[in-house]
Amino acid sequence: MRDFADLPITMIGHPWAPIGMGEQMRSHIAAATAVHLHHRVFDIFRYAQRVDPAHAAIVAPLEREDLPGGVRIFHINGDEVERVLEAFAARGGDFKSGYNIIIPAWELPHYPAAWAPALAKFDEVWAISAFTQSALAKAGIPSHLIGQAIEGPPGALLPRRHFAIRESAYMILNFFDLSSYASRKNPEAVLTMFDRLRAAHPFRDLLLVLKVKNGERGAEEWAETVASDPQIKVLSTPLDTLGVRSLINASDCFVSLHRAEGFGRGLGEAMALGRLAMGTGWSGNVDFMTAENSLLVGHSVRALAPGDYPFGEGQSWVEPDIDHACALLSPVLADASRGAAIARHGQFEALKSHGNRAVGVRILKRIEAIAAGLAQSAASREARVTPKSRAKTRK
Repeated sequence: MRDFADLPITMIGHPWAPIGMGEQMRSHIAAATAVHLHHRVFDIFRYAQRVDPAHAAIVAPLEREDLPGGVRIFHINGDEVERVLEAFAARGGDFKSGYNIIIPAWELPHYPAAWAPALAKFDEVWAISAFTQSALAKAGIPSHLIGQAIEGPPGALLPRRHFAIRESAYMILNFFDLSSYASRKNPEAVLTMFDRLRAAHPFRDLLLVLKVKNGERGAEEWAETVASDPQIKVLSTPLDTLGVRSLINASDCFVSLHRAEGFGRGLGEAMALGRLAMGTGWSGNVDFMTAENSLLVGHSVRALAPGDYPFGEGQSWVEPDIDHACALLSPVLADASRGAAIARHGQFEALKSHGNRAVGVRILKRIEAIAAGLAQSAASREARVTPKSRAKTRK
């Protein structure tokens, strides 16, 4: 068994893709880099365009084309395991020659039983949140809680005027994807909250900004129903990493009145940037959100209706309490220093638990334990070789 420093560590997945699993993988690459872990990156399908400078800064120095043994960390979902392993073999990889880890995403309380056998092909599973860890356990899949890093790179960000957002407004920001079960993100609840807030504060300069992912491919009809409102701005054009982080930084409060979240990355990134975050107090985001460091909204549990979400039969998610959300934000509108104090506290705590170094240390400790186990297994195999068999080998 080699020294731990020489053990190949390869992160495999979609490192250039502007999707959730791409963000997850890049967060782990950045976290591992922060603790000086020697690791490599492998783009399994090579389908994503390589146009985002922020992605290049993280991925390009570490990308490799070969697939050695050692520890492999797959950032993929359960439904793509078969395709990924086929591509892995086609590109020269030997799955059995290394220690294989998978980090899947999931958003409901129970991980799909149909995908559990695919995860069982791996030596171990890592969880992105305590909520996901619990969901995996209900499917009989043990996992190690590692989390995601929410810390972005340092550097200047774009101002509000880049997005044609007026400086005077108290800006509430919400992200959602119209192409992928928007009911989970629940943007209608944010619209309802905003209507109630401006009715209660008629002389406050309020602005709701809705960043619609994939809006350029089908959100036009939905966007037209709200974009005519002078206090609502819909942004449907794609943004790169700098644009996304700049938009979050330009906000006064990032809001997610979701029904379920596997992790809640938008909320975490807002907190890391020192922005006030409001989120439903349920699922993955409560790993880093509390009633003291953010605006945590109450909720009631309800069963999913047929068609609400894939594999949702027999499962539950929550309905956020919109009145509670308004009650939490109204004092902030009356006293800006209140929101600023909560945001400062949130930034400190979010980076303490989910900054690059915090997540990197968890990755490092787990890989150290894996390396120790591999070394012990190698020593045990060596010990089982008797002196007589050694002598035969020498002959």
